Amino acid sequence: MSSTTLPQGARLHSFAGVGLRSLRARPLRSLLTTTGIVLGVGMAFGVLILVSTIHSTFSNLYGTIYGNTSLIVSGKASIGSVPASTLPKVRAVEGVKGVSGTVYGVYRIVEGSTVGSGQGSTLFVAGIDFAGPNTSGAKTVAGHEPKRGNEIELEQAWAKQQGYEVGDRMRLATPSGTASMVVGGLYAFQSSLDLGGYGTAAMPVATARRLTGKGGVWDEIDVIVAPGVSAEAVARRIEAITGPGVEVATPAGKGDEANESLASLDIVLYFFSGMALFVGAFLILNSFNMTVLQRIREIGTLRALGASRRRIAVSIVGEALILAAIGAALGLALGIGLAYVLAETMRSLFGLPVASLDVTAGAAAAAIAVGLLATVAGALHPALRAGRIPPIRALTGGGADSERPGLRRALAGLLLFLPGLAIGGLFWFSNGSGGSWSALVGVGSTVVMFVGMVLLAPFVVMPLIRLLAAPLRALMPAEGRLASDSLRANAMRTSATAAALVVTLSVVVVDGMMSSSFVGSIRDEVNARFARDFTVQPLDYSEYGPPSSGLAESLRRRIAALPGAGTVTPRRVVYMRQLPGGGQPGLMVAVDPAAWPKVDRSDYEGGSTAQVMAGMARGGVVLGKGYAEDVGLGLGDTLTLEGASRTRRAPVVGLLDTFEASGNEVMVSLTTLREVYGITTDSQLAVNASSPAKRGLLGTEVHRLVATSYPGVEAVSNAKVKQGYEDQINQQFAFFNAIIGIAVIVGLLGIVNTLSMSVIERTREIGVLRALGGSRWRIRRTMLDESLLISLGGCLAGIAAGLLVGFVWIVSVRESTLSALDIRVPTGTLIAIAILGVAMGTLAAIVPARRAAKLDPLQALTYE
Repeated sequence: MSSTTLPQGARLHSFAGVGLRSLRARPLRSLLTTTGIVLGVGMAFGVLILVSTIHSTFSNLYGTIYGNTSLIVSGKASIGSVPASTLPKVRAVEGVKGVSGTVYGVYRIVEGSTVGSGQGSTLFVAGIDFAGPNTSGAKTVAGHEPKRGNEIELEQAWAKQQGYEVGDRMRLATPSGTASMVVGGLYAFQSSLDLGGYGTAAMPVATARRLTGKGGVWDEIDVIVAPGVSAEAVARRIEAITGPGVEVATPAGKGDEANESLASLDIVLYFFSGMALFVGAFLILNSFNMTVLQRIREIGTLRALGASRRRIAVSIVGEALILAAIGAALGLALGIGLAYVLAETMRSLFGLPVASLDVTAGAAAAAIAVGLLATVAGALHPALRAGRIPPIRALTGGGADSERPGLRRALAGLLLFLPGLAIGGLFWFSNGSGGSWSALVGVGSTVVMFVGMVLLAPFVVMPLIRLLAAPLRALMPAEGRLASDSLRANAMRTSATAAALVVTLSVVVVDGMMSSSFVGSIRDEVNARFARDFTVQPLDYSEYGPPSSGLAESLRRRIAALPGAGTVTPRRVVYMRQLPGGGQPGLMVAVDPAAWPKVDRSDYEGGSTAQVMAGMARGGVVLGKGYAEDVGLGLGDTLTLEGASRTRRAPVVGLLDTFEASGNEVMVSLTTLREVYGITTDSQLAVNASSPAKRGLLGTEVHRLVATSYPGVEAVSNAKVKQGYEDQINQQFAFFNAIIGIAVIVGLLGIVNTLSMSVIERTREIGVLRALGGSRWRIRRTMLDESLLISLGGCLAGIAAGLLVGFVWIVSVRESTLSALDIRVPTGTLIAIAILGVAMGTLAAIVPARRAAKLDPLQALTYE
């Protein structure tokens, strides 16, 4: 009976049964496809959880520690300190019920002679006036608020985690040296606060001023608005009396600012997670091409019985959705595990206060949705292809002709590939202007470039496979010929499999090339610029990580008084989410113009070093060339500096070609930084001995001083400073390459799938070979040769594409912002990728080769 005479419900039930039986009959294909979906969904879900966790951490942070606060008065973008005289002015504003000033410090726990490392040993301490209003809403739950100068109050959950109780003594490494404190009490916020291991504490403001050296300023002033009064109206009144360099914001607004600064990171994380889904689509495509091939006679029978093309296509897509549902469920479980690993990596590498995972239903739904979308996208073409198979041809066992790439495909590939090649580097690795929009354009152009790369893959991969086949034929004439002929017989499928490796490995090569170029160029800059003997800085110092404790003025004086000391000069660094005049993130660096040339050999554009330093001493600024070009400023132009203390129009007296902050740097004098922004804390000390002969003695004395009196400080050589820069860059690139590793695994599964398809297509051929005396080992070697040709062809094409993209991007970045950026080829990375190609080819061939070798010759000869 024709299926067209069956009731509609019966036909639907029949087709559903066919799909389920097809999945059960081919467990290997179903497993490989499901694994690809699991990895793709897991990666997407893990990244969504990570992004949600980071944002919820900062939102909860401001909402918790400012429980009773209506407004926060601080330097613009939270930079600098406001003068102490600001507090009584704010208190007198109409509508203000109460104010409380705060001085912040970052301290580390000292156990014996060792300073603790990691988040668990770091305390963010607020120095406050306990007689004033309680702006945080925190309540003392044990002991009492600090009454004496040596008392400290700890947040209850952190104290319990670290084993501290009321009455215990704790030693803290502070900018002024080691401080012995008594735990006077424990407090709890109105809601729970998780900072990923970091602790919070409070102490009397007088003690905080002494330990941090912040006299006569407030880091921020917290305001409680009277009931029934508009906070917005009070904010306008405060702004009217404070000036443009002071920011008045709500706690929610502060949280939004922090989250907005992470927008570029969000986009980049989304991009790398999407890579796994992008590559997974190829795996699904090949899997369902295999489905069509395996069911060619079955499809022909169904078409002869009256099944429409649409019905056949829907049946194939239905199978895909069944696997997608299973893969999505398993992917959610994997995603939680991946999110945990990614969160730990963010904590350890970047020092972000990432809290416990924030798993939301929205993230799960989004991950499932993109997984289903990728699955349907991958299965759609094979499904439509199945519906177009003529019934007579399918019943006689014939398959579809192998497609060949044409001129249209080549032109479309070039049109998509070239724009991303031309402009992608300007958005990924430029000086950061444009924020999230820049990252979005970079991601978009790169994705389009990858699509072009996929379209061009057949024109690159197949010639490489023919080239690689020559030595294989020389070593193994029969196996090499069979392998190469099989791959050329279906060039599009072979290229689609290799394209997954081309895309993912090209990203690794580009990252490696950019990392190597930046690291090498920075190493050269440090060698050329550093004229110091060593640098004194807080432990684990980072200019872009969480706040460090800084250095006390007393340390500088004591080092300068040591035998053999020559030049001891500070360097103060402030990371700004918005540099003055430009809006992009970068560094403001302050030095002593009189002493800095003695420890730094930088070349400045705009005059001799002496002339530039003299101009900076008079209130001028030196700009990084990248920043100057981005904001359109040149020598003689004026840059407006708006700080919490005052506003100043500073002339541009010099330009500096530097890699720091990708050229986004503004250099001022110590006096300018203090007078405009109220910042007086040293970030680093550059130290020179009075003569080369006294270098060893001075180094010994400095190490002894910091070890005994300043345990939170280290004296490091120039080599270690360079290593610190290199580690920061390598860690960032390694983090993203680790995410790309998921996509590489998916690509490996695609090779397995393609080889399995080859075994099915060549079942009769394998039977003939076995009947003519071909050994199982010869069959295995044939499969191994196919796998090696695909993986090595994909790896070499990926290396070539990565080198091309990396070269063009570096040149574009060098021409636009960083003229001193040199091209460095990551030889080690290229060798590792080549070795990876051989390893992947060998591993991918194991299962298909065993399957082919186990075919019974008689059954294979009668296979239809």
